[in-house]
Amino acid sequence: MEVILLSYNLPELKSEEELLRHSFFTFLVDGISRACSHQLVRHRPASYSQQSQRYVAMRDFPYVIPESLKGVKVKIEDKELTFKELMETIGKFYQKAVEEGVPKEDARFVLPNACTTRIVFTMNGEELVHFLRLRTCSRAQWEIREMAVKILKKLREKCPNLFNKVGPNCYYLGYCTEGEKTCGEPEKVREFFRKL
Repeated sequence: MEVILLSYNLPELKSEEELLRHSFFTFLVDGISRACSHQLVRHRPASYSQQSQRYVAMRDFPYVIPESLKGVKVKIEDKELTFKELMETIGKFYQKAVEEGVPKEDARFVLPNACTTRIVFTMNGEELVHFLRLRTCSRAQWEIREMAVKILKKLREKCPNLFNKVGPNCYYLGYCTEGEKTCGEPEKVREFFRKL
């Protein structure tokens, strides 16, 4: 996964609240799964441009392998398959379907959420803080959390005054908002984001 801060604008406003509301940040994220991008695009207000599976040939498509699936074999109808073997089978099916004349826009229906994608998105500072508070939390799904931490690092490098205090709610607010679903390690999480 690669995260690039493409551009940002910071108007000359005195209050941090106004500055966050009227500033904009544009990122390119490459190599995340479609599952991750589907979580990302739920954040509004924002603008998104994502790589097309309709026009881009997905022959030998790259994909994300969750750590929990590495080395796992699943038996299906007397055949054991690893995640990699399953992805290769799907890729072969996709390619054969396209060769048989199935339009790429229809062949893509067999592609998994594991397929990697690239996406460009723009958020204002206020929404970005909201996104980071939710998605840097250790309760967030691992891939979007990894992406959010990388985004936060970039923002702290470029705009430390605005983003040094941003992180999951236990860091940002000083207490966990997850209730019974808390990770139970707020001090460990706070220390991580203090040193980020």
